[in-house]
Amino acid sequence: MDSSLFIPLNEECHIRPTPMAKDRVKVMALPLMNETSERGVAKVAKRRTKYCGRALVAVICGLLIIATVLSAVYAKPRIVHDKLSPLQTARKKAIVEAFQHAWKGYSQNCFGHDTLHPVTNMCEDDLGGYGATAIDALSTAIMFGEEEAVLQILRHIAALDLIQVAGGSKIQVFEVTIRHLAGMISAWDLLNGPFESMARDPDLRQALYDQMVRLGDILACAFDTPSGIPHDWVDPVTCSSDDGAQSTVASAGTVVLEFGRLSDVTGDKRYATLAHRAEDYLLHPNPSGEPYPGLLGSFVSVATGELVDATGSWESSSDSYYEYLLKAYIYNAELYGTYLDRWLIAADSTIRSIGSHPYGHLEWTLLVLWDGPSLEQRMESLAWFAGGNFILGGMVTDNQTLVDYGLSIADAAGAVYNMTTTGLGGEFVTWNTSCEGTCDPRVSMQIADGRYRLRPEVLETWYYAYRATKDVKYRDWSWAAFEAIDRYCRTDVGFSGIKDVNAPDGGGKDDVQESFVFAEVMKYAYLTQLEDEDAPYHVQDSRTGAKNLWVYNTEGHPLRVAGR
Repeated sequence: MDSSLFIPLNEECHIRPTPMAKDRVKVMALPLMNETSERGVAKVAKRRTKYCGRALVAVICGLLIIATVLSAVYAKPRIVHDKLSPLQTARKKAIVEAFQHAWKGYSQNCFGHDTLHPVTNMCEDDLGGYGATAIDALSTAIMFGEEEAVLQILRHIAALDLIQVAGGSKIQVFEVTIRHLAGMISAWDLLNGPFESMARDPDLRQALYDQMVRLGDILACAFDTPSGIPHDWVDPVTCSSDDGAQSTVASAGTVVLEFGRLSDVTGDKRYATLAHRAEDYLLHPNPSGEPYPGLLGSFVSVATGELVDATGSWESSSDSYYEYLLKAYIYNAELYGTYLDRWLIAADSTIRSIGSHPYGHLEWTLLVLWDGPSLEQRMESLAWFAGGNFILGGMVTDNQTLVDYGLSIADAAGAVYNMTTTGLGGEFVTWNTSCEGTCDPRVSMQIADGRYRLRPEVLETWYYAYRATKDVKYRDWSWAAFEAIDRYCRTDVGFSGIKDVNAPDGGGKDDVQESFVFAEVMKYAYLTQLEDEDAPYHVQDSRTGAKNLWVYNTEGHPLRVAGR
């Protein structure tokens, strides 16, 4: 592997961010004069007049030089469409229309149920019957200005009986946290922030607050274990959880944002304390569960908090743990500073040991699975989010190596989407790293599983890539993917996954419309086309001195950064 890709390290093997420009500025103080006589005052005045004239010229020249340098440093790689251009307006309008189409199908046929099957038009309560699609769609509906839908969802939340679980007695802690709890908290932040003029009914707002607190209390029951590692399931009636011996790394490590924000909104630190206690086992893992520095296995013991395996990836079971190490720091740098340290170690190990390049394409990066020292060249679609995560980390730490590494993952995703018949990526991709059987770089990557399950991770990474570079190729790729979704996945009442991205018609539809179609697919597609720099919920490029006011959870719900 090219060692030039490695991140600069300090003596402790932590990634060393490039110094920010503001840290390189030295302030010079003018000397004070102590002459107090009349003559002395006159001399001082004369000297100051002469000095100020020269200083004014120097300042003007300095400003001209700074302006010239900045215009060169921050020059855009390609011409960016104006924020009011007809093209961008038409694209955003089309994405909002797609949201409206899917919302109409769900609200008219299955409102209040978790899931609409958009081919058979059947309803299912597969996430406890709380109305997962409605609550997961709420933050996007607010950001799209769909007030009628917002009010409908808020009324649903207000009337929801969280004790009643459809199809059983327990709810899934991870999914309900990232979809329902985060959706409610995000709505609270948005409606008390940039969209405060929407849904002004004080009773509905109070009900939203009360319900997110009740749901937080229910989910907190899952942490009542010997170690503090949460169980996967919890019974809202008895405040008891399942008796499973293990939890996934993702389940234990993907609550710090939601519980931390809930603590800050309510003033009750109990939620953040529970999340941090569970996370602490992952921040200080037993050596056998850390096959590479910062990179873990997939399962953790509920009884002891120790990792029980060394098989891991940036995919399901572990993915959002790595994602939240960085995002927790963005949310509250003072409280979660050590989380960034762990993320930087994981990022360095990924670059050194996990990143891989298909034969003939050193410019593309794919992420392998690991089982201890053994590596498998297979990548699940969920792992594409890592490109955006690296880019975000590079912007936050002002480290171009991290940004470039994330872009190489974003570009690999572009290559995968561009190589299929439908223009959409499959569920799994494999690749050759050497000349095996054929030496044609055009076929060194293969679609190993042709299903497209309406996954948002590629759109998410292209959004971060565009925010970091303003290169319109990422915006155009995102739009092309949206058009492909609209062409191959649209049904009369919504959008369905397809069975084969290389079949001319998509190979048929799988009749599944996950709630993240609303929460993430539509949102990231829209944000990538939104050039309005005044939108406070945009991801910011910290290298320019801008601060992130919001951070997106793993389900695409924006949460207001602590203290901002």
